[in-house]
Amino acid sequence: MVAPRSLPDPVESPRDATVRRPFRTVEGDRIDRLAGRWAECAYHDDPGAVAHLATLLRKLAAVLRAEPFWPLSARAIGAELVTAGGRGDPERSDAADVESLVVPSLRLLRRDVPEAFGLQGPEGERRLSAALDELVAGLVGALRDRIRLDRNEVDRARPARVSAVDGRHIRAVYEQAAVGIAIVALDGKVLDLNPALRRMFGLEGPLDQPRPMSDFVHPDDMVDVVERLKRLAGGGEPDVVRMEMRLVRVDSRVMWVHVTASRVLGEDGAPSHVVGLVEDVSDRHRLWSRLREASFADQLTRLPNQAVADQWLHRAFAVGGPSRVGICALDVDGFHAINDELGQQIGDRLLLGVAGRLHLAAGNNVVCRTGDDEFVVLVAEPTGSSDVSRLADRLQAALATPFHIDGQTLVVSASIGVAESPTSRGSAAELLRAADVARGWARALGGGRRIVFDPERDAAEAARFALLSGLRGGIERGEFRLVYQPLVRLADGRVRGAEALLRWQHPDQGVVGPGRFIELAEHSGAIVPLGRWVLRAACEQAAGWWRELGDEAPFVSVNVSPVQLAEPTWVHEVARVLAETGLPAGQLQLEITEQAVLGDELVVLDALSELRQAGVRIALDDFGTGYSSLAWLRRLPVHGLKIDGSFIDGLRNPSADPTDTSIVRALIELAHALGLEVTAEWVETAVQAQRLAELGCDVGQGRWFGDAGPGEWVPELSRRSIGR
Repeated sequence: MVAPRSLPDPVESPRDATVRRPFRTVEGDRIDRLAGRWAECAYHDDPGAVAHLATLLRKLAAVLRAEPFWPLSARAIGAELVTAGGRGDPERSDAADVESLVVPSLRLLRRDVPEAFGLQGPEGERRLSAALDELVAGLVGALRDRIRLDRNEVDRARPARVSAVDGRHIRAVYEQAAVGIAIVALDGKVLDLNPALRRMFGLEGPLDQPRPMSDFVHPDDMVDVVERLKRLAGGGEPDVVRMEMRLVRVDSRVMWVHVTASRVLGEDGAPSHVVGLVEDVSDRHRLWSRLREASFADQLTRLPNQAVADQWLHRAFAVGGPSRVGICALDVDGFHAINDELGQQIGDRLLLGVAGRLHLAAGNNVVCRTGDDEFVVLVAEPTGSSDVSRLADRLQAALATPFHIDGQTLVVSASIGVAESPTSRGSAAELLRAADVARGWARALGGGRRIVFDPERDAAEAARFALLSGLRGGIERGEFRLVYQPLVRLADGRVRGAEALLRWQHPDQGVVGPGRFIELAEHSGAIVPLGRWVLRAACEQAAGWWRELGDEAPFVSVNVSPVQLAEPTWVHEVARVLAETGLPAGQLQLEITEQAVLGDELVVLDALSELRQAGVRIALDDFGTGYSSLAWLRRLPVHGLKIDGSFIDGLRNPSADPTDTSIVRALIELAHALGLEVTAEWVETAVQAQRLAELGCDVGQGRWFGDAGPGEWVPELSRRSIGR
């Protein structure tokens, strides 16, 4: 039995609907999955455990949902867990076996129940914490009953017939009982202790005189004990009091006891004294303490774990917490390689060494281990992000000295993310995420550094991620379109071709240019279906020009990503599109970059050669910015070069940059020597167009000849001179 003071009254939740219902309806499959994980970590050899644990989880959900909330109901669940511990195997009844069952169980429930049950907000957190405390109380109480060898010697010694009880029998029970018995006067003086209770206290003989309770009761429990004794001695309700309290032995050691105190009436019917039955429950409290400690401490390093970090942060953002909070989130660089190559024993010893150094370097700040090689350091009341950054630098410096473990010299560093914020705004989850994001940035740069969270950078990356997540769906929803920029002969101003430029009509962000999403598409692989769509749409448009203008129709130029070139079926895809759209191969130009060829040169060169033989035009884009040699350039099966606009920009003013002029002249002469057509990009002024014509450039492209427009405009443009 647990003291009445530990039994809270039913708590009515506030009227706020979000508090009254702290979690959503629990789905059965979520409970079944959680029961499966519970069985794996605590009932390894019992195939029938999942169904039993699922039943207990449903009972726990009912306790958490009840209005008013009555956490004491969870004690029955804890008792069932013990009575079914090992599915009824009596050999699992000792404390060590129960601890091995309960430690992983309690850790799993604290971690996974909020998500599985859909717990919401502080009210859900409060209910879960209270219910799990009571669950453990019921568990250890059931354990006590299960392993108790002597349930109550006083009752056992009672004869079968009440009439046979006399003073001698009662005295024998008092002297020989295995439980402690104390006789206390109504004024609180301890009159006598039986032999069993004297042994508990370490006393060698009977009391020589009445002694005050303060000689035996722990000071922190005295006020409560005196108050209960007064109520008991007063003659009203109740006539029996049960409580758990701490007593102090003569050697100053503290023991937890369970006391059942009853008032004894005199011949006049009035209370004359109090008799207390005392049972030592210190083992149960030590087990309870170990269980709670195990659920909040990392088993290897003994540092606080993720649960402690979460609680610390939530309290920091609650009313009365610090005004500012900082976090250093840390990864040990290369730890998994060390663990794999040298073994887990070396890895564990390294983590112990890292934990010790971090603890020393962190000073009074809280260090928690939150993952295999992950730690966080929590800072209360920093002066700003610079204060937390200096702490991160100390942590990094603490790891700089090599570790010497079993003859191995290990040099490690850390990737550290730093975040700091006032607690008046934001939340614990947001601050944790910020530190984790900054740690990811540090890790992406190779580790061995600390990076402070930057909200602007995070917003930009979030926008990039939003674009990435909508790429494939955007293709299916028809959100992409093509516009065409004319490629104009500088000699007569006639349209030679038109480059297809991709635009994304994003439903939320409006028109998005390729500079914002092409790289994302390449990294994610979405460029393959996107490029396939561009090729087909451009060829269909160009086929319309050709049907309208015949041999005078301009060709269409389409950019090709290196990722597309690496696709083994890409050449066949081009041939199929040409055949299905009816566009002659000579009316299609594919623009590639030097980087596209360098990836798998032989494969790409074969693909380009096959396309050229089929009649498709090939142009090398952004020429002049790479590292191409003349011998390499001669091997490329290309028809033309497009000079990068950075060189053309120097020709825009009347007093042209002589260096850019010389470079452009050399590139044009080189291309012509190889029999290639030359196109200049970024032509934006009449001066540039004239100077390029004088240098012998064949084709110009840029705003001087008009912005990109819809494909329907191109036939009209091809009938007149542009830019003259």
